[in-house]
Amino acid sequence: MVRISNLLYNEGLEKATVRDLSGAVSCLKRSLKFNKENIDARNLLGLVYYETGEVVSALSEWVISKNIMPENNAANLYISRLQSNKNKLDVINQTIRKYNQALQYCRQGDDDMAVMQLKRVLTQNPNLIKGYHLLALVYLKQQEYEKARRLLKKAAQIDATNTTTLRYLNEVEEATGVATNLGRKKYRRQVTPAEPHTEKKFLGPVTYMSGNDTIIQPTTFRDSSSVATFLNIFLGFVLGAALIWFLAIPSNTRKINQSANQQVTDANTKLAAESAQVDALEAEIEGYQAQIDEATQTMEEAQNKADGYDQLLSAAVKFLGGDESGAATELAEVNADSLDGNGKTLYDTIMASVKSTIYTTQYNEGATAYAQGDYATAAEKLAQAVETDDNQYDAWYYLSFAYYNLGDTENADKAFEQTIQKFPAQAQAANLSQYVSDQSVLTSTGNAGTAETNADGTQTAETNADGTPVETNADGTMAETNADGTPVDGTQG
Repeated sequence: MVRISNLLYNEGLEKATVRDLSGAVSCLKRSLKFNKENIDARNLLGLVYYETGEVVSALSEWVISKNIMPENNAANLYISRLQSNKNKLDVINQTIRKYNQALQYCRQGDDDMAVMQLKRVLTQNPNLIKGYHLLALVYLKQQEYEKARRLLKKAAQIDATNTTTLRYLNEVEEATGVATNLGRKKYRRQVTPAEPHTEKKFLGPVTYMSGNDTIIQPTTFRDSSSVATFLNIFLGFVLGAALIWFLAIPSNTRKINQSANQQVTDANTKLAAESAQVDALEAEIEGYQAQIDEATQTMEEAQNKADGYDQLLSAAVKFLGGDESGAATELAEVNADSLDGNGKTLYDTIMASVKSTIYTTQYNEGATAYAQGDYATAAEKLAQAVETDDNQYDAWYYLSFAYYNLGDTENADKAFEQTIQKFPAQAQAANLSQYVSDQSVLTSTGNAGTAETNADGTQTAETNADGTPVETNADGTMAETNADGTPVDGTQG
């Protein structure tokens, strides 16, 4: 592949030397297809583009060349020369914009504006082949053949074998009937009768003038026999194909497979290493997180324990000072489960003395909230009261109805069940069983506190008009209360 690329590069160099720029571009592009890293071919292609006025394409090739080989590369010199001349770059940008604008004018049918714009373009960039072509095409449309001829001759001096230039010149010659003199000397091969056309004749180098340049075409062999020419071409094609098939393709395929396998192996190795590293980091993070969680839990437990001891000490101080109510308030905030040893003993001692005070406070707060219709607060305080002393009927009674009025059927049933079990006589007298939604619970308890039923089988209830128990008013408040809203027996226990 590299050898073929070099051969094509040499051919392109020869064509560029004789100003066959179109042929040079074709050879150099083919050279780069076989070897994209052929720096000489890419740099020469950029020079050819630059010579035809295609500065952007030239700069693109040089930039690619520089990226492939940053050091000791002629492309660096070409790029630096362009970049150092800011005026040149500005002119290039202007010519590109003006050429595009002229092309737009042509599409719109505004030929006069297109001609003016293209003349400016060629003044600023006299090597722009496509600028000559477009302006000549406009002149051909306007039937100004001599103007078109002059432009095309200038284009031919830049690129001697450009097919577009030659095609437009052919149209000019057909329209005018006058041949175009490109300044080339034509040579005819002399064949004597003694030398038949079937023999091969070696022609010497052909030299002609193109403008101020002397162009020397390379020597060639010519064969006057078309059959022999066809056979030579066919045999060359077969031999070239066989050479590529048996030498180049297997070697290239093997290299590609080896490269692909190596890349897969490297990728798998890298992936395995990264996966192992990620797993190790995740395990390390989990270990740190477990330590953090354990430390946080220990700190919270220590803080709760410290807070409990602070409240216990505060309760003890108030208790020793005779402030049982204050001691009861402080003690109610202490979590007994967080205490141990002497702390638990002190807690039990103070609790035994202020238990009734704590209960009374909690019960009165709950009963007051119940009387005011604040059933949520009532349920909270009365639940604390029965937890402090669960042998108080009044606390259980109003706790049950607080849940009942909140619509909390589950807790209401539990509270009614506890009340009926602990105080069967009082529960039966108050007919509390009718408020239990799940009657199977009552049957399983075996209590005598069953409810009376109506004719349709439903339970009869001693309630007010709105369904509240007879002990309460129609608005849900208790009937027998003190002036501050607490029940008259609120201090019971």
